[in-house]
Amino acid sequence: MKRKSPAREKLLDAAFEEIYINGYAATSVDTILQKAGVPKGSLYHHFGSKKALVLAMVKERLFPKMDQFFRFEKEEGCSVYESFHKTFVAVSKNRLLITYGCPLYRLMVELSPVDPDFDKLLLTKYEEMIHGIASLLRAGIESGEFTEALDPEKFARFMLSASWGILSLSPSVSSPKAFLEQSWYIFRMLEGYKKHI
Repeated sequence: MKRKSPAREKLLDAAFEEIYINGYAATSVDTILQKAGVPKGSLYHHFGSKKALVLAMVKERLFPKMDQFFRFEKEEGCSVYESFHKTFVAVSKNRLLITYGCPLYRLMVELSPVDPDFDKLLLTKYEEMIHGIASLLRAGIESGEFTEALDPEKFARFMLSASWGILSLSPSVSSPKAFLEQSWYIFRMLEGYKKHI
């Protein structure tokens, strides 16, 4: 197994933090280097360019963070509905998400329209998340929790875009309480597909 370079790891961590908070365009190479505490040569030795660094950061830092932030999996001993609810409660307790919004969404808005390499890479994670939500909804239909009127793919896209929209509000109006109150409408819609026995 190849040993990880401490300088490379510091650059990835610094790039994630700075770009998450300030965006790609507003984050300079000098800012990343200063935060990482490494010389300029380290960046060009490991990545070659700011874009290459950020593409690596997306794969090695952003994507794993998205899996932590949005755990769309069935919890042991819980219904699908309850599993979704637990995920949303966990999101509401994540200070970074409530303050700065979803990092994947922010990068998609900033970079997808202007850079095909970022668009392709970011879209893979978006589609993976949609697939995960849709699979969970499908499991709910198969277990009899939801009616077959529920379209897993369409509802997954609605659920993700609605939650990202709520998270994209200005930090001055964002709070865990506000996120949960606004997310309640997503769950009201999902309740409409529950089978009542």
